[in-house]
Amino acid sequence: AGFDEYWAEMTFCALPFEERAAKSGLAKRFGVQGIPKLIILGPVPEGGTGDRPVINDNLRPVIEGGDFSDFPFVQKPYGDLDASGGEDINDKKCLVVFLENGDDDEQEEVVGVVKAVAEERNDGDDISYYWCTNPKGLGERVRAAIKMAEVGDDPLVVLLDIPDRGGFYVSTESDFGKESVLKFLGAPGERKQM
Repeated sequence: AGFDEYWAEMTFCALPFEERAAKSGLAKRFGVQGIPKLIILGPVPEGGTGDRPVINDNLRPVIEGGDFSDFPFVQKPYGDLDASGGEDINDKKCLVVFLENGDDDEQEEVVGVVKAVAEERNDGDDISYYWCTNPKGLGERVRAAIKMAEVGDDPLVVLLDIPDRGGFYVSTESDFGKESVLKFLGAPGERKQM
């Protein structure tokens, strides 16, 4: 009865409650920890066995952002820290560029630099790239964790390495741009501890 009541309010399809084995298999295969979960699969590869590649297993930022022009929503290695929910922030290195006090043009520049760096470094390294322009939300919590709560007028460039026991690095570059961020990633400097 609880399932039927819950499902009656939802706008998505669901497996019947009795299909626990199918639900368990899908949850394990796709790493589902909560619902709703929307995943986009690619076509079955030619000569394949039926296994379809995952195109994107984190569509929440797409849905919340409301921009559906980039279908089929191939997952990108960059995004807005708040919109993404930082789902991988605890699992791998993440570059975060904060600029909460910037005007629209300055914040657009940050977004452009982060995207350019991510696209240039798309060489298989295990880093996600984020910008944070919202003074509240996840960015505020990350700033508190790295003890850099004061929001300034210049971009703050940070490399989080939470899997390395809460490590992080802060750029000391005085100029902000694609080249300075690439330089920082190549030699991040002194490791700090959360």
